[in-house]
Amino acid sequence: MKALLDEQLSPQIAVLLRKDGHDVYAVAERDDLVGRSDRMVLEAADAEDRAVITNNIKDFRPIAAEWLAQGRTHPGLILLPSARTRTRFAVPALAETIGSILRAHPDGLRGSERWVGPLEAREHNQ
Repeated sequence: MKALLDEQLSPQIAVLLRKDGHDVYAVAERDDLVGRSDRMVLEAADAEDRAVITNNIKDFRPIAAEWLAQGRTHPGLILLPSARTRTRFAVPALAETIGSILRAHPDGLRGSERWVGPLEAREHNQ
């Protein structure tokens, strides 16, 4: 499965995922998407058949629901907890967890979402 990491998340997560063989890019790495609206990010992800990885649940879920209500599928969402995703200790744990979701869904998540649970235990083991 291909994925796009939302702008507020560390691009280092995408780097680690690519090292593990995943086709993942961060918005922060793409000049065509930096500073764009969430709707535009989802449009770009859809055009490239990439699930969006985000902790901006309050903005992406309504857009995805709107698309579904219109009979249009979105490319899939991987939703992260808002707390604890911005520390440097969270990066390896997030990459590991996201990688397991990507491996479990090689054909993508079109029209659906996956939630990542709290990472607290894994962060403290770093």
